[in-house]
Amino acid sequence: MRVTFLILFLLLFCSSIAQAAGTITLRLMAVNPADSEQTVPVKVYLPMEVKPEDIIYKGDLGVAYDAQQGNYYVFGEYQLQPKETLEKEIEIKDVWVIDSTQIGLTRQEAKETLEQFKKTNYVERANLLYAGIDKKLKEVEEMQDMSSASPSYKISNYRNALSLLNSAKADLLAAKTLLSEVAPKGLAGLTWKIILFIIIFLGVLGFGFFFIWQRQMKMEAEQQKDQQPPQE
Repeated sequence: MRVTFLILFLLLFCSSIAQAAGTITLRLMAVNPADSEQTVPVKVYLPMEVKPEDIIYKGDLGVAYDAQQGNYYVFGEYQLQPKETLEKEIEIKDVWVIDSTQIGLTRQEAKETLEQFKKTNYVERANLLYAGIDKKLKEVEEMQDMSSASPSYKISNYRNALSLLNSAKADLLAAKTLLSEVAPKGLAGLTWKIILFIIIFLGVLGFGFFFIWQRQMKMEAEQQKDQQPPQE
């Protein structure tokens, strides 16, 4: 029962987070509140974005994966004296940054899609779609530019920005799907139609000339026959 109390105490005590350039340090703390020496198990879940390869330093803590939670966690077991406090640090990469290239490419694709809509009757609807996408991308950029002394706020901000970026990409996909349904046929398809029309036209014209030529030849033969003197 005492061990269970110590585990709950550790989890409820939680952790503090400090931020350095390009890295974030997770500080863990556990306390043995008992009047006797105790073995204190440590198990703390890492933020969901963190993978083992993102961990720069973890000391003697182990790393494992919880399939039910879908998260990695650090763990260890330590012998603590009465009222002793244990502190551990884990340094991890700052993975809570959205690459600006993703934002730029999404905006560029949206512009190109809007240009193609100008050849259709849906340009007003396309303008609304583009405005919505651009607004979301600007919000993502603003969130990325925000600096905060609290890495916990940074992580929350990143998750909101990522959700907005994915929403903008979904809107772009919807716009492309609509474009594929309403866009006029491509130039290549039009060219082949013109070529086919010319071939058919030339064929009909050739057949007409052949028919006229045959009729003319028949008429000339009949005229020559009529012009011949009767045989005695």
